[in-house]
Amino acid sequence: MIWTWFVKGGPVMWPILIGSVIGFAILFERVWVLVGLSAGEGRACLSRVLQSVRQGRLADAEAAAKAVDHPLAPILSRGLEQWGQPLPVMERAMEQAAQQQVRMLERWLGTLASIITVEPMLGFLGTITGLIRAFKAWEAAGSKVTVSLLAGGIYEAMITTAAGLMIAIPLLVAHNAFISRIKRIAAQLTDASNDFLEAYVRLQLKEQPDETPFHPRVPAQS
Repeated sequence: MIWTWFVKGGPVMWPILIGSVIGFAILFERVWVLVGLSAGEGRACLSRVLQSVRQGRLADAEAAAKAVDHPLAPILSRGLEQWGQPLPVMERAMEQAAQQQVRMLERWLGTLASIITVEPMLGFLGTITGLIRAFKAWEAAGSKVTVSLLAGGIYEAMITTAAGLMIAIPLLVAHNAFISRIKRIAAQLTDASNDFLEAYVRLQLKEQPDETPFHPRVPAQS
């Protein structure tokens, strides 16, 4: 049944099929990556790291960050690597790490967006080619035209349009859900990074003598 409809859809069905395979492969891969990320796991990682650094156990903090498979872990690890550096240096390093993690979360979404745009256009292309085929049959038959002569072109027109929309609609819904999910994760990463930096500043202030105001260290000029 499905193969019969595929054949009646004409040659445009092949690029529609290829696009659908790629699109749904990306969908399932992103679902596997994004659904597995737990906000609670990220908060627990941050809590363990902050507890360790407040107790002066930087090695334990690094171990706690590396033990978790969460986008927050590399950001905290980057911050711990810069421990003792001026606040702007640490902040810039963590920001770069966060941007890298967000890019990894957004992987393949550009390709998915392109497929969502192209699939309906291929369907409309099939509509045009199907109508051209129907009118050619009409022209060749003249006054002897029958419904069966026109049916092939009309089938092609309707099937390709339906196929393009049936593929693009669920992919569009999934794409928007992925974007929303990534925005929430990015907000969590920002909040956690701010908490880490705030803890770092407080520890630096605590280490300063009471009579001496804290000033971030400036890297030596070469």
